[in-house]
Amino acid sequence: MSRAGKFKRKIKKDYQAKNLSNPFFHKPKKKTNKSLFICLGLTAVILIIFSIWFFLAAPFWKIKNIKIEGLTRISDAEITSKIWDQANKSRYLFFKQDNLWLFNASEAQATILSSYNLAALEISKRPAKTLVVKVSERPYSFIFQQGNNFYYSASDSYIIPEASVTEDDMSKYLILENRNSNNLINENNKINISDSYLSFMLDLANNLSGHSELSVERFIIDQEFNTIKVKFHDGPEVYFNTKTEAKAQVERLVLVKKEKIKDNFSKTNYIDLRYGDRIFIN
Repeated sequence: MSRAGKFKRKIKKDYQAKNLSNPFFHKPKKKTNKSLFICLGLTAVILIIFSIWFFLAAPFWKIKNIKIEGLTRISDAEITSKIWDQANKSRYLFFKQDNLWLFNASEAQATILSSYNLAALEISKRPAKTLVVKVSERPYSFIFQQGNNFYYSASDSYIIPEASVTEDDMSKYLILENRNSNNLINENNKINISDSYLSFMLDLANNLSGHSELSVERFIIDQEFNTIKVKFHDGPEVYFNTKTEAKAQVERLVLVKKEKIKDNFSKTNYIDLRYGDRIFIN
């Protein structure tokens, strides 16, 4: 034996570095805790059912109080009745809207606004089972006469049919009389006159109010084009052009009354101011 063979190193095999897994033996799987998952699932279902019941069916949220704010002409009971009608309706098949969360405020608002001529209406939900209804009524601007019927009207020409015109108010508000044969009130309770015509009438009324010697009885609208007529107490009807400045026409009327008609104002039938400096007097 050679010297090199005598001192040959003996190398020990490293079996740990090799993959010696036996394909015929499987590692045991970790056991899942099925009971834990079942408990968690049941808890989630219970929480969901409880939440649905608590927010949608529990007596705690049932509406008990309705507060109406801002009404002066309409009875609180009428608006309250509309709210309860809405509360008695169903929602999501199985629930009623008398629950504070389920009450359809938008639908109730639309119903009330379609029944009453209001400027605005807001319904808010408050704690303690309460609904608060804030109402803005249209302010009176003038009285509209059609035949033997009198109506309050707002400045946007919406009439207020639910309020009866009183004798006292006949002298407080200007009166616009319709002498057309046609009904000028549409299905939305709005007078069928243009915004420019209405604006002119209100401007004219404002200018006439500055002259105490000119006591207005009523304004008149008829079939004459671009014309509004004013009947004065103990005086004539005066024809104004709605396309010409109201203030200039009033100044011409004051001048004519003072310098030409004088004490015969009550005996005059009409004064026509529609043609500028050409003034016709009968």
